[in-house]
Amino acid sequence: MDLVKLLNRKDTKFAFHYSRLGYLLERLLSTYQLLQVNDVNTFTYQNTYFDTDDNLFYNQHHNEKRNRYKVRLRQYSGTDDCYFEIKTKNNKNRTIKKRLKVETNTENLGGNERMMIEDVINIPPQLLSPKLKVNFTRLTFVDKHHKERLTIDTSLLVKNGVTSKLFDQLTIAEIKQNKYKANSEFIQIMRDMKIPEMRFSKYCMGMLHVNNDIKYNRFKPKLLYINKLLQS
Repeated sequence: MDLVKLLNRKDTKFAFHYSRLGYLLERLLSTYQLLQVNDVNTFTYQNTYFDTDDNLFYNQHHNEKRNRYKVRLRQYSGTDDCYFEIKTKNNKNRTIKKRLKVETNTENLGGNERMMIEDVINIPPQLLSPKLKVNFTRLTFVDKHHKERLTIDTSLLVKNGVTSKLFDQLTIAEIKQNKYKANSEFIQIMRDMKIPEMRFSKYCMGMLHVNNDIKYNRFKPKLLYINKLLQS
């Protein structure tokens, strides 16, 4: 895993119905190594996303702005480690992640987290507050050449303290590479299964499902695709 941290990378995502996961795993396990910790290979991720009161980061993504950000706390069930993370999608469509290990998954940002916000995003950290919790289970794979990392997420649950939504039939797969390579074995499997690449943000999809007063015009085609996918 240390060989494929890929904190500066190209991400490619795919969304498909949970019923197709079994066949995909059969194909993957012959060519990819599955991460295990203490004989456990499925881990729960608990995320708290931060945003401004006027949803600056959500709107950046909705408006397709480059150099946009996601700010979150993430706790890993396998190790109980917790990290404060800022993800930047730059104008070259690369994902750059900076992370800081913290003691607990608290919604009160500490001094180091505030300094990171000021340094990376250059906005007053006091403008940010918790907006959405996003939990899911994850399988993590590494290719046999240790050049790319693959994650497969299921049981996506989003909630904002008032409303919640469980995407129990949705599966999100993401291949992380230093440079996009279409000859990736995983990408070839996706093409064989006729599953198209798509841009997908758990934070944005979650926000528009638990908020009635948030704009989502540019997300409508993606929302229709997901709904059709889950009804199939």
